[in-house]
Amino acid sequence: MSVSLPTAAHAYLDAHWELDLARTRELLRQQSISALPTSLRPTADLLKRWLEAEGAAVSYHGDEQRPIVFAEWQIGAPKTLLVYGMYDVQPVLGQKWTTPPFVCRIWNHPEGGLSLVARGACNSKGPLMAFLHAVAALRATGGLPVNIKWTIEGEEEIGSLHLPEFYATHRERLAADAAFEAFWSQPDPQGAPRVTLGTKGVVGLEFTCRAGEWGGPREVIHSSYGTLVSSPAWRLVQALSSLVDAHQNLRVDGIPALGAQLAGDAELLAVQAATFQAQTYLRQLGVTRFKEDLPTDELLRRHAFAPVLNINGLESGYQGQGSHTIIPNSARALCDLRMAPGMQVEPTLAALRRHLDAHGFPEVEFKSDSGYGAARTPVTAPVVQALIASYRAHGFEPLVRPMEASATPYYLYTDVLGLDFAWGGLGNAGGSHGPDEWCSIAGLKALTKSVATFLTAFAAQ
Repeated sequence: MSVSLPTAAHAYLDAHWELDLARTRELLRQQSISALPTSLRPTADLLKRWLEAEGAAVSYHGDEQRPIVFAEWQIGAPKTLLVYGMYDVQPVLGQKWTTPPFVCRIWNHPEGGLSLVARGACNSKGPLMAFLHAVAALRATGGLPVNIKWTIEGEEEIGSLHLPEFYATHRERLAADAAFEAFWSQPDPQGAPRVTLGTKGVVGLEFTCRAGEWGGPREVIHSSYGTLVSSPAWRLVQALSSLVDAHQNLRVDGIPALGAQLAGDAELLAVQAATFQAQTYLRQLGVTRFKEDLPTDELLRRHAFAPVLNINGLESGYQGQGSHTIIPNSARALCDLRMAPGMQVEPTLAALRRHLDAHGFPEVEFKSDSGYGAARTPVTAPVVQALIASYRAHGFEPLVRPMEASATPYYLYTDVLGLDFAWGGLGNAGGSHGPDEWCSIAGLKALTKSVATFLTAFAAQ
């Protein structure tokens, strides 16, 4: 399909860009850290005011401190789009920022050029504001082309605790033709934008080993007794090590080495491999090498379809300055398990338990407070074709990828509501979850304009 650019909306965005940029910076200054509940409600209230000013009917759902903001524009259009957004961000504790993370300074970032530098600039307050500004521009220049239902949550970074219940209990209210999320798709602002057809799932895990009948001291004791007494810290390290091979690849019976793949995935990976620049990718990640030396197509296949267990943090014993020679009485590890297509939460947790018991670690406990499976959409889906058409209208031929290694709860679209989804838009950003997170100012405008084009393309199908 082909689509014409919504030139009036684009001109409106150009004319109001300084105001839109100021409003984006205002949102980025909100310290909406999902792990700190009291920081979320003021951000939700700010968004509610802005949404209502743009003509949306807005209601709160879920947790009162971290509410789901649900906004609707019912204009009587033939098509309805269900949109996802998030206003919470990751913590910044312990990170070394060049400028304070919630001041939102504008400076010449080495990767993005003139950029907004703030927590959430990339993930995902920047895209949230791009969608809001695109809606405003379309409303001001002829009206929205589609009905929009927008769920904006404040708990994505802690596992979307209340969103599943909201989707499960509001199926009729959330009925739509397809689903969408605005997000950056151009690592290189002059390069091909990406169309990604799926995301992995994720499970948050906490492993704990405490002293007990198996061994270990009831209270902290002198480390000289390490010849006689087992350490819960070593025991936990050994248990975690048993879950992976020498290359830190997950190796657990009942968990596949690669997730389910669709016809055509191999061809998509081959096209991706042909343009993949390993050294550029390594530089962007800030690492010197990949953990295995593999052919490019196999490297990309594993990145897209292999599950992985990550240790996010380890805690045991003395953490202060100097020496304190002890054997601790407990140890804890916070982890996440990225789930490949076809994996489900409960069978995955059961496989982990069986593995630990079978390998002699019944005393190692674990719990999960959140998790969801992967999601896929076929490239032939109308919403995906509309996104591809919007890129072409802007003069770009996109690169289609089967999977993204990160996780977003798109399973709520595919598995709960039975909707195809697309996510994307022009523009570049980076540093998600790390210090000096950024989004290019030119990229933010490009994202906003491309979202307006996408909405026009989706309505025209």
